[in-house]
Amino acid sequence: MIPQNVHKYMKYIGKKGGEARAGKLSMAARSSQARRAVLSRWLCKRFGTDRFETMGIPGWEIVDSGLRDLVNGNLSSVNALAIAEARPRLRFLGVPVPDVSSQISDSRTLLYHNMEKEHGDMAYTRFCSLLERVNSFCDALSSNMPIPQYSSHRNRRWYA
Repeated sequence: MIPQNVHKYMKYIGKKGGEARAGKLSMAARSSQARRAVLSRWLCKRFGTDRFETMGIPGWEIVDSGLRDLVNGNLSSVNALAIAEARPRLRFLGVPVPDVSSQISDSRTLLYHNMEKEHGDMAYTRFCSLLERVNSFCDALSSNMPIPQYSSHRNRRWYA
């Protein structure tokens, strides 16, 4: 066991090092780092882990990378656009999806156009399967969550 005075000193030194490191970062880098930390803390508190990979839910790779892209400001990735499209349902389930509606007017159309550039004639099939995979993730996540006693939300079928 570490003595209390040593513990205080180590905490003080660590805090000073963090402040010095943060002082060297640009404002955008500091903001991005803070958003990643908030996302990680919220996921840990809500789901017991900072990544959905450890939960083993189908579609975790889309959601994890999409959340990471949205938090970092990469709004052009396919996964980020898929998560932006499923934002209302994911938010309802407790996933902290950032609001990007001011930066993306129609995420569904933008997602399809990005997939059309990448996949050509196969875009529609891949577009539908990507959204279905995110929907499957939401279904699996809702089945892992306890049903609340009182819900003021009018669309309770998301709990089923």
